[in-house]
Amino acid sequence: MVAQSVPFVLIFLTILAGILLNNKGLSDLKAELKADIAELKAEFRSEISRIDARLNAMQSDLKQFYVVMGKLEVRPDAIEKRAA
Repeated sequence: MVAQSVPFVLIFLTILAGILLNNKGLSDLKAELKADIAELKAEFRSEISRIDARLNAMQSDLKQFYVVMGKLEVRPDAIEKRAA
């Protein structure tokens, strides 16, 4: 039984050593991941910028709404004062 596991262990260690010694593959993977992360960051920044612009537009619309509502609220008071 021990004799059968020795070749398996040697094969496993050989494969593991090949993986660990193949730093080029790891550096290529690291470079690819950095590029992907940079692309995702740019995409997130773009989306956040778009959302920020939309929120600013909504804030401006709400401000204009309250200005108009304030003017409309004053009008009935002015009419009542003139009628009195």
